[in-house]
Amino acid sequence: IRPQLGIFEDITVDGESYRMFSLAVPNGGAIQVARSTEEDASLLRSLLARFGLIAAAATVGASLLGWWIARRTTEPLRRLADVAATVTETRDFSVDVPVDRSDEIGTLAASLRTMLTALETSQRQQRSLVQDASHELRTPLTSLRANVALLERIENSPSQLAPDDRAAVLAAISAEVAELGSLFDELIDLAADSDRDEPLVPLRLDEVVERAVRRSEQRTDRVIELRTVPVTVKGNEAMLERAVTNLIGNAHKFSPSDEPVEIVVELLGASDVGVSVRDGGPGIPPADRARVFDRFHRAETTRTLPGSGLGLAIVAQVVEHHGGEV
Repeated sequence: IRPQLGIFEDITVDGESYRMFSLAVPNGGAIQVARSTEEDASLLRSLLARFGLIAAAATVGASLLGWWIARRTTEPLRRLADVAATVTETRDFSVDVPVDRSDEIGTLAASLRTMLTALETSQRQQRSLVQDASHELRTPLTSLRANVALLERIENSPSQLAPDDRAAVLAAISAEVAELGSLFDELIDLAADSDRDEPLVPLRLDEVVERAVRRSEQRTDRVIELRTVPVTVKGNEAMLERAVTNLIGNAHKFSPSDEPVEIVVELLGASDVGVSVRDGGPGIPPADRARVFDRFHRAETTRTLPGSGLGLAIVAQVVEHHGGEV
């Protein structure tokens, strides 16, 4: 015979909670045992309070740890933001960018440093271009003012200028205007960015050189001896033709009238292509060879000749844009 099982129930006596166990006995009647639950409730309240304190402390600790980690993580970004704000406010691109990490933030800092270096170089070149251009423009403008003032004085005076003298003054004015026009065109070529934005495409360099040679022969009546081989390169056709034209113009200016200009297009090794221009002029003094491709630089022996000193600078810029060496 299976004994009867007792039952548990919660009761309240005089406002106090109890846990009571009731068990029926044979022949009628029951045994009831009760115990106050206040001790258990007090223990539970104590545990809940302790767990609450532990959870609060853990939350505060985790928050502080997360704040510290976030601060350590974002500190390089704040430094970069400070650098960007300084550059924006001062327009000073020489601000140092700290690069002391090798992760993504370090890569971002290195890219920012490279960008600021490029901007600083561009700003310096822009200022140099403006200063040099203003200096070069001042000379023909001064000459033009002087010649125009001379003509005005003669027109307002009773004396008359001899026809030959008048023709000489007008020729000088025409020459200065032509030089100003040439300088303006070369400044536009040097500063223009439209061609440099275009992609480099495969083209026949020998055909580009041939077109430049034919155009130069028509303009100058200069004999140009050309030797080429079929070569294909990636480049910008307009820029390359401009560079070759400038080299031919430079050679024409310094060569005696009876000396031909020689141009050779050839393969140099497995992948390199060379374009060389030889003239019959006096050559470049050793002291000027390091600066011959600088903007507006002209050797002492050539300062009396027409020109702006920009032709070879444009050549160097085009070649550099194509990843070559001049």
